[in-house]
Amino acid sequence: MLLSASHRFAFIHVPKTAGSSVHRVLNRYAAHPDAYLPNQLLARLGIPINHFAPWPNTKFRAHASAAVMRAWLPRATFDSLFKFAFVRNPWDLLVSYWHYLRTKPGHRRSRIARSLPSFEAYIEYEIRRGQFSQSSLLCDRHGRLLVDFVGRYESLTSDFAFVCRRIGVEEALPCLNSTARDDYRTYYTPALRDRVAEAFAGDIERFGYAFDDGARSRPETPLPRAA
Repeated sequence: MLLSASHRFAFIHVPKTAGSSVHRVLNRYAAHPDAYLPNQLLARLGIPINHFAPWPNTKFRAHASAAVMRAWLPRATFDSLFKFAFVRNPWDLLVSYWHYLRTKPGHRRSRIARSLPSFEAYIEYEIRRGQFSQSSLLCDRHGRLLVDFVGRYESLTSDFAFVCRRIGVEEALPCLNSTARDDYRTYYTPALRDRVAEAFAGDIERFGYAFDDGARSRPETPLPRAA
């Protein structure tokens, strides 16, 4: 997550949607709560967050949800920020996450991912874990969207350009944390494709995806903004 007092934005980081690249580019415009002395003291005690710090030194987890941000920021501050995120085709996202976890031994879930016998087993693991939801990071418990703009990984360049215009900066994205792999569609049997469609129907319906949508650049059609 990034918060900016100077440019009045909040970036909610959905994993594996080019968030590291967005963070790298926009970090220069964001607040730096790690420099706040109480946060440094808490970090030494192994406490990585500080929801009680005054804005803009509030320290959230890297992948904190919009609902958590709304709960801890002053409501007037939350409402005044331009809140945005990026989402990704769930079938493609699962393939990307599987490869990422298997090639990042430092990640806390890498050992589990590497121990699984197949991609199908990994999908079943994520379904049982019950935390692989993009909607949960961007919506409240009633399913209402809490961000002002949701861009798509599939139209990342144009959607990020819109974000930059909206917050008043001129930037381009680098390519970070990418992994070499085959077309995600080759990882799926028809049964496995349908399993994902059923398990992650909420994200698929909310963000308007179909199985083939991640295989090409989508037209410049960002999702509706929150009311």
